[in-house]
Amino acid sequence: MHYRHEKLFDEGVELLDKKQYQEALTKFQQSILLNNKFIQAWVYKGICLEKLEKYQEAIKCYKQALEINPDVADLWYNKGATYCKMRRYDDALYCLNKVEAIEPDRSFVRTMRSLILEIPPLWSQPQLKPDKRPSDKELEDAAQAEAKLYVERQRETHNERYGEMELGD
Repeated sequence: MHYRHEKLFDEGVELLDKKQYQEALTKFQQSILLNNKFIQAWVYKGICLEKLEKYQEAIKCYKQALEINPDVADLWYNKGATYCKMRRYDDALYCLNKVEAIEPDRSFVRTMRSLILEIPPLWSQPQLKPDKRPSDKELEDAAQAEAKLYVERQRETHNERYGEMELGD
């Protein structure tokens, strides 16, 4: 049996796939009105809001979904990724720690946490307004920090392998 809120949700997903974010947002809102415990609608509403660069509203959607079920790692990840877009790194780290507590084997979460911690100059700068994207300079700085971390990790991996070869392992 296909309920009306699910039909609206499916229509919203189709619109989202077509990058018709405002129309999709309306469908997800309608779905939520019919069933406010429907986590997927809250999540996809948040995704639409992110696409529309309304990050603070997206956070509210993820919070609502987490109130329904706080044990969904993907919800914490979405919330943390959105906080990163807002340059609210302390909040992002909190969310990523929650992801690791729920699903400890997600290596990309550890990588993301490392990347956040590798951007100290951005920590001291004021946070962005909630619905504003980072500047090109900020994105460039983040990309440089990510590249630096990648090179460092490659060096560590190389040194570990070289050490094993010397030891005859």
